[in-house]
Amino acid sequence: MAGVTVSLAQFGACEDKQNNLRRIQDFVQEAKEFGASMLFLPEYSMFYAKMNRRSLNIRAAESLDGPFVSALSQMARQYGLWITAGMYERSDGLPYNAVVVMDKDGTLRGVHRKQRLYDAFGYRESDECRAGESPFCPVDTPVGRLGLITCYELRFPALAAAQKQGGAEVLLVPAGWAAGANKVLHWRTLLCARAIENSMAVFGVDQYAHDCFIGYSAAFASDGSTLGALEDGDGLLTITI
Repeated sequence: MAGVTVSLAQFGACEDKQNNLRRIQDFVQEAKEFGASMLFLPEYSMFYAKMNRRSLNIRAAESLDGPFVSALSQMARQYGLWITAGMYERSDGLPYNAVVVMDKDGTLRGVHRKQRLYDAFGYRESDECRAGESPFCPVDTPVGRLGLITCYELRFPALAAAQKQGGAEVLLVPAGWAAGANKVLHWRTLLCARAIENSMAVFGVDQYAHDCFIGYSAAFASDGSTLGALEDGDGLLTITI
């Protein structure tokens, strides 16, 4: 049975959407050169503001037919590559923290609106984002039926288990995993645990920004063995499974 090659792009997004798209374009080209069928990008890939996040998130949010998703769709068609990426989706009032899944023809195949917001460790994501109302519906992809949870949702085993029960064969976890004491340990341990307890491969793709997000993107097989991993800094992890 032939393997499937996927790439995980680790970088730090900023407030300049066009700059973020240029970086995504570079990762798309590199992933294609490595023979990848899918490119996984982190949470907040469209836009990330360090300050005044409530007002800036509302201003930056876009609809699912807006410029960011349209640009991803064009890249997917041009390179024949599935692309997943985090964005702020416009809604009434606060935006959703969303992740979109595009197929190689540029068709939007799924959207996950983060349900469990990061109201923990002294932070309140619910002040700047609206919670999603329903779990992601797994979709068929080149790497198998893909389930999806976002960042802080990794800390809730039932959410990953629900994706498995919904038919997921692999699990994607895009994140902006906050820096702090033992956070790398938490991130890697929880990714591995979700893989073992659900008997499915797990892909964790994180933002990296010094003193903000840790990076350390990683992929684990269904038995918990490491398929590939990055440390800090920008980078592209490409693996064949």
